[in-house]
Amino acid sequence: MVYLFLILTPIVIDFYIDYQLVLQLLLLISFGLVVLIWLVQLIIYPNFQYISSAELIKWHKIYTPRITAVVAPLMIAQLILSIYLIFYSFSIFNVLALTLIVLNWLITFIYFIPLHVKIDSDNINQTSLRRLVQLNWCRTIIWSCVFFIVLTEYLT
Repeated sequence: MVYLFLILTPIVIDFYIDYQLVLQLLLLISFGLVVLIWLVQLIIYPNFQYISSAELIKWHKIYTPRITAVVAPLMIAQLILSIYLIFYSFSIFNVLALTLIVLNWLITFIYFIPLHVKIDSDNINQTSLRRLVQLNWCRTIIWSCVFFIVLTEYLT
């Protein structure tokens, strides 16, 4: 039993990460997601309507895995770091940031993944493409708010 304790103690101690470092990483990741979502909102999604249906399907099948490879690790890291901060320092900023991050995950899985599946299956029209842009304003605003909340927490 003592032997097991001696083995696990360094692992537990090494798990501790400085609050400021975690906050800086969260700020950096949140900034990356804000830049990315604004590019998607202002440039990528609006241009879907100018691509023919056949070309959109072909391009979208390339776009989706590539954007997922960029966004998914950032979203996962943002969620993990914000959960860590809640346990490390329970504050209104951390609770609000985590709540908005979880909300963004829900919106993504409930609305956006199905819309992208519809595009891949050629089950999309101009109305759906406009809806994609309109609904994405929610994620754009949420990710922007998360960034400003984390920035405020970092600066205080």
